Amino acid sequence: MIVERLRPRGYNDVRQVGHYFCKGVLVVMDLTAMTDEEARQLVDFAAGLICARGGDMQRLSPKVFMLVPAEPATPSSTTGIVKKLRPRDYNEVLYVGHYFRQGIPVVMDLTAMTDDEGRQLVDFAAGLICARGGDMERLSPKVFMLVPAGLATGEGDTESA
Repeated sequence: MIVERLRPRGYNDVRQVGHYFCKGVLVVMDLTAMTDEEARQLVDFAAGLICARGGDMQRLSPKVFMLVPAEPATPSSTTGIVKKLRPRDYNEVLYVGHYFRQGIPVVMDLTAMTDDEGRQLVDFAAGLICARGGDMERLSPKVFMLVPAGLATGEGDTESA
């Protein structure tokens, strides 16, 4: 599975979202740099993509969305799977490790946890990444994506001229 993180600066950057999604790339859209109106327009555009091509769109935080294409770019046994977990306390940390060890990207939504427990889980995830390889990206203040080694990630930050 190929993952591309995009941070459009305005609605004019919509083509890049469509380009990656239509090629079967999982897209994380970070709309925090956009006005609320432009963000709403881009979410509507993404909903149209999902309707036309199939797949799924999940809200990871108020202005961060994940678009999962129906037919991912790189086939594998875990094709199209991204596990979104919202642990309520540190005892649920084993689920993160379980899916990550299976080669499944994990989105950890720590918004239901206290800051101290959230830091513990991020520390655990950092150890997991260090030992197994891969990458961890902050998608919003309390939402992180863990990508196992061997899965491509991209930094498609869009800069306006």
